[in-house]
Amino acid sequence: MRKALFPILAFCAVLTGCGPHEQGFEHESEHRHEHSHDHIEVSPERQEKLGIRVETVSEAPFSEVIRTSGQIVSSVGDEMTVVAKSEGIVSLGSLGEGSPVAKGARIATLSTRGVGSGDKIAKARITLETARKEYERDRQLRENNIVSESHLDQSRLAYEHARVEYEALAADGTAGDAVIIASPLSGFVKNLIVGNGDYVEAGAPIATVSSNRRLRLRADVSEKYYHLIPQIRDAEFTTSYGDKAYRLSDLGGRLVSYGRASDGDFYIPVIFDFDNRGDIVPGSYVDVYLRTAVSQNCISVPLAAVVEDQGVHYVFVREEDDNDCFEKREVSLGQSDGSRVPILEGLRNGESVVVSGAVHVKLAGVTSVPAGHTHSH
Repeated sequence: MRKALFPILAFCAVLTGCGPHEQGFEHESEHRHEHSHDHIEVSPERQEKLGIRVETVSEAPFSEVIRTSGQIVSSVGDEMTVVAKSEGIVSLGSLGEGSPVAKGARIATLSTRGVGSGDKIAKARITLETARKEYERDRQLRENNIVSESHLDQSRLAYEHARVEYEALAADGTAGDAVIIASPLSGFVKNLIVGNGDYVEAGAPIATVSSNRRLRLRADVSEKYYHLIPQIRDAEFTTSYGDKAYRLSDLGGRLVSYGRASDGDFYIPVIFDFDNRGDIVPGSYVDVYLRTAVSQNCISVPLAAVVEDQGVHYVFVREEDDNDCFEKREVSLGQSDGSRVPILEGLRNGESVVVSGAVHVKLAGVTSVPAGHTHSH
């Protein structure tokens, strides 16, 4: 009877997990759970070669940030529209959008030959020359008291009118019988409004020229942040064609104005202007991070310190007693300001975090850990 019961009791012990072997396995499982963090070893030589750099973190004031979208536009006064001085047929030559131009350089020429009443500049030139000769003749006659003073005044007036009309047409110069339209400032041709061979009336826009010296950032802020708008002190933005973050205070930027009412789409415009350092494209759309005067003490790290794996964010913390060993630590993030991000959970004051080359540490952990091990050597 005892022999029959022994296998049954042993089988029940296995099912209930009360056997000695199962207890040891459970203890080992708990031990593994307690040390579930990934540890990665990278030698000092490889750290220097890969550009891996650490930073000791500590709590510091971090401004509350409003993240939104915006657009870069030309600043007022740094962009001008070139208009036709008279009606005529446009000739742009080889000029195209984006072409650099100097102040006074030719943008286009206008010719009225064969159009309407004929070549206006030729007529103006003939009228001016006729009026000048008439005025010179009357001056000589006046010296001999042959004509009256009033007649001389009328002759002078006719000459001045003819001169003003001709100079208005040929203010930027002439090319044969065509009027030259010149650039009012140095910069580049932002856009051409007409094409070669188009007929335009006097005052019609020909092109837009931008000096590109000062630019404006227009950020569209949701109505729910209206109470924070008066406290905005600075901004950062990133472009779609690069990963660099631009801080307006570093570009001589300033807050110009902000709307006191919604534009109808539940957004309020906030306008900054700043110096263009040559690598920012006017007209481009950007991601904007508006910094307010409201701040709180917290630990923050550069964006480059954070890596993502299947939607979970991590940083690499260097162990206190081993400069070669890094721990992959899961963290909870706050709202980034475009260059740094606050760490809500996962880091403590005084810990050393990889802030440059974090992706190399990640790859070292992926490629160097053998199956069944937690360390790379």
